[in-house]
Amino acid sequence: MKILVTGAKGFVGKNLCAALKNIKDGKDRRFPDLAIEDVYEYDIDTDPALLDTFCKDAGFVFNLAGVNRPQNQEEFMQGNFGFASTLLDTLKKHGNKCPVMLSSSQQASLTGRFGNSEYGRSKKAGEDLFLEYGKETGAEVHVYRFPNLFGKWCRPNYNSAVATFCNAFANDLPFTVNDPSVELELLYIDDLVDEMIDIMQGKGHRCEFEGLEVVPGPLGKYRYCPITHKVTLGEIVELLKSFAEQPKTLMIPEIPAGSFAKKLYSTYLSYLPASKVAFPLKMNVDDRGSFTELVHTLNAGQVSINISNRGLRRVSTGITPSGSSLSLWLVMD
Repeated sequence: MKILVTGAKGFVGKNLCAALKNIKDGKDRRFPDLAIEDVYEYDIDTDPALLDTFCKDAGFVFNLAGVNRPQNQEEFMQGNFGFASTLLDTLKKHGNKCPVMLSSSQQASLTGRFGNSEYGRSKKAGEDLFLEYGKETGAEVHVYRFPNLFGKWCRPNYNSAVATFCNAFANDLPFTVNDPSVELELLYIDDLVDEMIDIMQGKGHRCEFEGLEVVPGPLGKYRYCPITHKVTLGEIVELLKSFAEQPKTLMIPEIPAGSFAKKLYSTYLSYLPASKVAFPLKMNVDDRGSFTELVHTLNAGQVSINISNRGLRRVSTGITPSGSSLSLWLVMD
């Protein structure tokens, strides 16, 4: 299968293309039945003539192209609706009825605080265009209304508070939190990409929307990713503070598998400059030798290195009775 990704250099596009190429090259074996022949990457600086070739050959299209921060309001409709029209018209030109996916936004609900959103209106127009295209051609259409996204390669100071905070803590930059109690619904990029790959295999999740609320259902005309996290700005900042203090405290944060903390920690690490990837450790030295603590945890003990001077006998190596500490002893005989 040949796959076309528009908006390929954006946050979602970059992560999706990387995942698709890993599958194509046999580096991701979670999808053994998914054969990818090529990944066509299309973005604002791509030769427009290539869109014709890509639309002719594609077996699946992910339309992630869009405008988030234009110079003027009119660019919302031009970028989010205008290009969608061009894309679908090009597919029609070649009689290509392959499945197509559209990235939309919660703002397309045009409810609550989004009731007067020009961005939301442009996204809603794109949704209607894609859904009508599906009725007209019989092509499978998958429309996602994304909540707040976060993860590696997300652009700080743009459209993600999480990216802004991660970048600030990683690079010692100032930031402002006006109201720590504000709650966000957050979707991790790796979870979203897995969901998008699932729909290529006839899987994934469907829903309808009641305002901003997802209503799951097998016949829903929209798509959604069921793995999201509701977290306050204050909780995000406190977690990032603990991550940033790790070189001083040597404390490994509590990051259970699948937790928001684990996903936030992975995101935070992606913003660290090279100068902070490694940090010095304190070696405590006396006439017996040295003791250096590498890391410790809240509930799982510590890891340390102990070096005994020549002539001293080895004292211990192993785990404490509670099963919490590991020490490595090197005896100089």
